[in-house]
Amino acid sequence: MLVDLHMHTYYSDGSLSPTELVRVAKEKGLGMISITDHNALDSYEEAAAACSEAGIRLIKGVELDCLYADRTVHVLAYDFEPTKEFMAMVNKSRFELDHIGDKLIAKMEKDYDIVSVADYEQYKHDRTKGGWKGIHYLHDLKLTTTLLDGMRFYKEYGCTHATCDFPTVEEACRLIHKSGGVAVLAHPGKYYGNSPISELEDALEDLRLKGIDGVECYYPIHSEALTKTCVDFCNTHDLMVTVGCDCHGEFLKKNPNSYNMGCVSKNASELRLRF
Repeated sequence: MLVDLHMHTYYSDGSLSPTELVRVAKEKGLGMISITDHNALDSYEEAAAACSEAGIRLIKGVELDCLYADRTVHVLAYDFEPTKEFMAMVNKSRFELDHIGDKLIAKMEKDYDIVSVADYEQYKHDRTKGGWKGIHYLHDLKLTTTLLDGMRFYKEYGCTHATCDFPTVEEACRLIHKSGGVAVLAHPGKYYGNSPISELEDALEDLRLKGIDGVECYYPIHSEALTKTCVDFCNTHDLMVTVGCDCHGEFLKKNPNSYNMGCVSKNASELRLRF
């Protein structure tokens, strides 16, 4: 059975509806998937119905923004119960994430006559194009040449994820475990892909001690060496080994092979899963 446990719908920054995403998963021959929207579970009911019809096993999932050391990392929560306490964390993180755009527009309004907080509050973007409200707003004002070009303004104006009140990795893992779920570190190559392997290994050990149950070892941008390091670490410490394409539909496609559904799918027998 082919598995892919990391993908996004238009309820976060993907371009596809849950039903459309499941249709693509079926076309790719996937037998188990998890939709892991950023700090949101809005897609689950529609996805569950579509997966039931398609004969695909759906693992409940969400991708959480978390604070770790001097950076923001993503933790994938799987197979949890959406308890009141757990959902309070998810909803607070989503508010923090959405509020980054609000803070950016408030700052840019002082420098650009065409940027207006009042207009932004009323602005609705086409979510079938993926991405976030802020970058669509700037693009529609013709302040950027592409949607992703808008990301430079977030850095320029100091409106980054690091300024948000996200949970720490320890806090997130505690609530994931309390809700009966498991916590997996998403795409370590995004944080340590250009670092010495020893730095990656030290981080994995530290994160293991903070509550991480597994690592997304198989990921589109991971090198063979990084993948092997992660798999070996998980095998040594009896942690989960997972896989994710991080599909966003048409959004974030840098080339025909990047982040496509199933581009790094693995058979369940090649992984270490606990659901």
